[in-house]
Amino acid sequence: MKTLHFVRHGEADYNVLDRVNAHPQVQNNLTLTGREQAACCLQALSEMATKIEIIYCSEFPRTQQTANIINQHFNAPLVIDPRINETGAFAFEGKPVQLWHGANVPDRCSAIIPGCEPLHEMKQRLADFLEFLRSVPENHIAVVSHAEPIQIMAGLLLGLSDSAALQRPVSHCLPIRIEIAGIGSIR
Repeated sequence: MKTLHFVRHGEADYNVLDRVNAHPQVQNNLTLTGREQAACCLQALSEMATKIEIIYCSEFPRTQQTANIINQHFNAPLVIDPRINETGAFAFEGKPVQLWHGANVPDRCSAIIPGCEPLHEMKQRLADFLEFLRSVPENHIAVVSHAEPIQIMAGLLLGLSDSAALQRPVSHCLPIRIEIAGIGSIR
């Protein structure tokens, strides 16, 4: 049995500005609040997990900063994996989040938006990542990512529809613990 701890990064500059950040090269760092959230997450994880053997995070600075704060207690290997990157809202980089949400009308699950990653493609890369996790030797794993990717990964593991998964709230630095068997298929 593997235990996965999904963590959304702490509050970052673009969260405060209510802007889209879809490119990992953009310096969008944790705010003071975000660093405090990550420290609280470290405390919560240290109380709920006897150990974290490895931490995976996306290519984005805000996830790496969050993972490094969490890792102060666990001193686990930190692996950057682009499969758990933020939603590919590339055409909306730096624009107000409301424009991105408005482009997904009437339904995020079926929206095809020029210059952006469709949900089914993001879901495939996340499913590939989860399949990979089943094969790693570590059993206590932290995954530091972003709201929508965490919603989709949790949905895949819990057998939820995409629309139901996207309705589940994912707060900054509030760990979501899901246990999975080491065999089987995720799709």
